Amino acid sequence: MKTLFLTQFQAAVKYTPPVTTPANVKQKEGENLTSYFKRFNAESTLVRGATDQTLKILLIAGLRVGTDFWKHLQGKDPVSLVDVLAQGRAKRRDRSVSPDYRWNARSPNRVNTVNTRREWSPPSNYERRVRNYTPLTASIDHIFEVNKDRGIFKKPDRLTSWQSRDKKKYCDYHESTGHDTHECRHLKDEIEELIKAGYLGEWIDKVK
Repeated sequence: MKTLFLTQFQAAVKYTPPVTTPANVKQKEGENLTSYFKRFNAESTLVRGATDQTLKILLIAGLRVGTDFWKHLQGKDPVSLVDVLAQGRAKRRDRSVSPDYRWNARSPNRVNTVNTRREWSPPSNYERRVRNYTPLTASIDHIFEVNKDRGIFKKPDRLTSWQSRDKKKYCDYHESTGHDTHECRHLKDEIEELIKAGYLGEWIDKVK
């Protein structure tokens, strides 16, 4: 009976690729980082049980030897997979940021701009009310990186000059400076709305 039972339902068992599957993803000759990251993330989402450190190591190992980014990582130890992805995207930040967002030190209105920023205060409804967010199995920046090409994310409103003032941080969702992707409240809200609409269910942490 045991054998018959297993035979009957064996076909319905969902196949889960082994943890080492992403190791097969290698950066091709002439392939840019965006394309490589996209292929690696697509493969890593199918794997269950792989730690962030394991995926980080496999991603770095798949880089094409001799490329600029490969050289950049030599002698460094990124703290996480997201950190590696962020460092890779940093190479193209200057091209991604609109000229309207950049600080012009030679502008004759520089002093006035600084004074305006100091006196400006957010409106009373600037901070969004606290929400009960769905627990996730990955950070919001990783979820966005993996799914951004699916066309399910709506385009966010452009950040104001006050919101984009921190030039040391960059948000891939807004494509602007001001804050890092992992701390973007608008992206967090957008992911929550997509989950309620029936998307991104594979990222819900059902254990919590």
